[in-house]
Amino acid sequence: MMRHDLLLLLLTGLAGTASALAQMPDPTRPPGVLMPEAAGGAAASVESGVQTVILRPGGKSVAVVNGQHVTVGGKLGDKRVVKITESEVVLKGESGREVIKVTPDIEKVPVKKTAAAKRRTTGTTEK
Repeated sequence: MMRHDLLLLLLTGLAGTASALAQMPDPTRPPGVLMPEAAGGAAASVESGVQTVILRPGGKSVAVVNGQHVTVGGKLGDKRVVKITESEVVLKGESGREVIKVTPDIEKVPVKKTAAAKRRTTGTTEK
């Protein structure tokens, strides 16, 4: 009988933990994804930007912008995609040129080598 009570207590605790975890946001979901609102059932707005870039050597590169797949020469709204690189998608329309960065808050900067790093040769150790 003691085993039965212990098993029941354990299952009750697991059920409570599962319901608490179900209410937590998914940590693997990127920010700005469409999520239904709890009260109204309406979808939240999507943060604009490039979600994915796929570069194909010798082929057409593809990007996902605002949830829409685009290729060079394709259209995104009223603008035409003129260039896709690893860090940005360039659009051109009547209002001019627009650059959408994959990571808008991060700028790529080359690393400066220190004097010690320049002297060291690969595979040797000093004794």
